[in-house]
Amino acid sequence: MTEQLVRLGAPNEKVFYNSYGVEVCKFKQASFHAFPLRALAVGRFVEKKAPYLTILAFKKVLERLPEAKLEMVGVGPLHEVCRQLIQSLHMEHAVHLLGVMNQAQVASLMQESRVFVQHSLVPMSGDSEGTPLSILEAGASALPVVSTRHAGIVDAVLHGKTGFLVDEGDINGMAEHIYLLLANRELAAEMGSRGKAHISQNFSVETSIKGLRAILEHSL
Repeated sequence: MTEQLVRLGAPNEKVFYNSYGVEVCKFKQASFHAFPLRALAVGRFVEKKAPYLTILAFKKVLERLPEAKLEMVGVGPLHEVCRQLIQSLHMEHAVHLLGVMNQAQVASLMQESRVFVQHSLVPMSGDSEGTPLSILEAGASALPVVSTRHAGIVDAVLHGKTGFLVDEGDINGMAEHIYLLLANRELAAEMGSRGKAHISQNFSVETSIKGLRAILEHSL
């Protein structure tokens, strides 16, 4: 994101990267033993989050793990499109649209899942993510993340260490990584633990405030 600003003409010495942070203490570690085959997606149903691609990827997961479940939290312009897609693919038994939930409810769902998924991309409108809050919260919950190489996600998710990243539009790659984590509890737990440590160290509220203080002191 900082590189994009510099390319647009912002002076390099005046650009600072300081992500907002999450209150890590509010998110308990996911219980992989109790809920082994649940994937979770949280976010608005809009173009840049491409929820329909998450559904198409999960369709491929179901071909190998018929008992797997995908819970999707959020609403938006693409909600009805996704509902119809789920129905046309006969996935109602496996993919559930849960609508709007508050932070406590989302935190509870994260504790009861094995992998967090989000297929962010740049649509024709040019809209883009920053650093998605839900991905930071998933990391704080020790959930491994499967997402895309998009904007600040590449900083929040360390490919091969705290989760997996695929190119935008790569539903086959996303499906393969979701399957890998759902089918391998030990790998999911190991990546999730590393993810929680990464978020705690680099994306906590305390880290964000410390970064803001450094920017203000630099400006003074």
